[in-house]
Amino acid sequence: MAPRADHRPESGFAATVRGWHLGHLLVSAVDFDGQRFVRDRRKTIADGLDHYLVQLYAAGGLVGEAGDRGRVLRAGDVQILDLSQPNVTRAAASGTVAIVVPREVLDEAIPEPGDLHGLVLRSNSGMGGLLGDYMQSLVARADAITLAEAPLVAQATTDMIAACFKSTAETAERARDAIERTMRQRIQRHIAANLDSPALHAEALCARFRISRSQLYRLFEPLGGVAHYIQEQRLARACAELGNPAHDHRRIYEIAYALGFSSEAHFSRVFRATFGLSPSDVRARAQTARIEASRPATNGAANGGYEDWVRDLK
Repeated sequence: MAPRADHRPESGFAATVRGWHLGHLLVSAVDFDGQRFVRDRRKTIADGLDHYLVQLYAAGGLVGEAGDRGRVLRAGDVQILDLSQPNVTRAAASGTVAIVVPREVLDEAIPEPGDLHGLVLRSNSGMGGLLGDYMQSLVARADAITLAEAPLVAQATTDMIAACFKSTAETAERARDAIERTMRQRIQRHIAANLDSPALHAEALCARFRISRSQLYRLFEPLGGVAHYIQEQRLARACAELGNPAHDHRRIYEIAYALGFSSEAHFSRVFRATFGLSPSDVRARAQTARIEASRPATNGAANGGYEDWVRDLK
C-alpha cells in the first residue's frame, strides 16, 4: 500500500516518493532537490489530468505562478492546484505531502468551488495550520490504515480539505472584483501618463505590473481590450490637443506621430470613426468657437448662452 520510489539520475537531481492509495484519493510524501517545474497548456491537454492537487510544503518552499495567480510558499503553507490548468514553479529542496483528489469528488464537497487554482493557506492561519497538521498526521499513520478503513479516511480527508479551502475560495471570489478594479485603475493611470511612449503595449504593461497577458486581457475586456483602450485614450488626447490653442502651431501629423500613430492616414481614419469628424474639422471648429467667443455680446445674448455658461463654469 506504500510503494517507494527513489530517483537519482546522473545529473544529481534526487527525489524520494512514498505513496498510499485510499480508493478515491492518492496520498504521497515527496522529498526532492531544487527544481523548476513547468506544466503548460500543451502538457495539460496531452495528459488529460482532471484532478486537484493539495500540497503541504513541510520543508522548503517555492515561487511560482498558477494560471494568473502568483504565489510564494514557505514551510508549513498548503496550496491547491487544478491539474487541468497551467502551473510554473521554482522550488527549493523541499519535503512535501501531497493529496490528489478527483475533480468530481471535491466538487461534490464544495458544490460551487469557484477558481481554486493557486489558492494558498498560510501556516500561521487557523485553517492552514489545521490542514497542515492533519496532512502530516495522515502520512505518519498511513501504513496502519486497513483496506476497510481507507474509504472512510478518504472521505474524512476530502471533507477536511473542503472545509479549509471553502472559506478561502469564497473570500477570494468576493475580493476578485475589488482587486481587479484597483489593478485596472493603476494601469489606466500609467497609460494616461505614457500615451506618447512607444513602449506602451501589452508586453510592457505585463512586465511593469507583474501580471500575465491573459490577466491583462481579462482586466480590459469590459473596455474593449487593452489595445483598443490605449488607442481610444490616444485619440481622446489628440482631440484635446487639436482643440487647444497651445498646440495650434503643430501640424496634425506631428500630434498623431507623437501619440504613437505611424500613419497620418490611419490616424485620420480611426479619428473620424471615433468622433464623426476629421482632425482638421475638430481644429477648425475649435478655432471658430474661440473667434465667436471673443466677439462682443449682442443685446439679445448679453449674458451668453447655455454653451457659454458651461464653458465658463469653474
